[in-house]
Amino acid sequence: MANLQPLSIKNILIFMVLLLSSGCELTTKHDKAGTSYGEYYLALQGFNEKQLTEEVSKQQVNAEGQTNSNTGVDYDAKIKLLLLYSLPKSPIYNSFQAKALLNDLNSEDNNSAFSDITPNEEAFFSLLRDQLNQRLLMRNRLLALQEEQRNDQQESAKQQQHIAKQQQQQLIEQVKLLEQTIKQLKSIEQAIDKRDQ
Repeated sequence: MANLQPLSIKNILIFMVLLLSSGCELTTKHDKAGTSYGEYYLALQGFNEKQLTEEVSKQQVNAEGQTNSNTGVDYDAKIKLLLLYSLPKSPIYNSFQAKALLNDLNSEDNNSAFSDITPNEEAFFSLLRDQLNQRLLMRNRLLALQEEQRNDQQESAKQQQHIAKQQQQQLIEQVKLLEQTIKQLKSIEQAIDKRDQ
């Protein structure tokens, strides 16, 4: 019985060490720098153009490294790229690309991308999704208005051409009428000249 007691304590200690070490790994999975994605986005807003370009390159390399890695996927770099795509002053700003990446990260295949985020970060990404949807909706409306304006301008140009052709035709008819009047006046003048002779 005394032999079992040290063995049990040893097993319990090993189990606790393993449990604690795996717990530490889980709590630091997505946030190695100690900042939330909201704080990261705010920090990006303070970056100058050179810093943003360097950050883009860094995150693209990190994301590419994650893609080529055979180990468990860490979505941190992809999420940071998403934030860079959605930042208006970023050199890679592109609402379409940001929305596509967000959709990809939210898809069923990648449902683990946002599994470790806090409720505040979940709200942040929900707000980002809504903002990207609004940007794309406004862009589509703007494109539709521009197309409508272009069509209106083309229609207006056609109407002006039609009016110009009508005015030209009227002027041609007036010139012909004047030419006929001049011929008639010359005939009358010649007739008067013949009488006077």
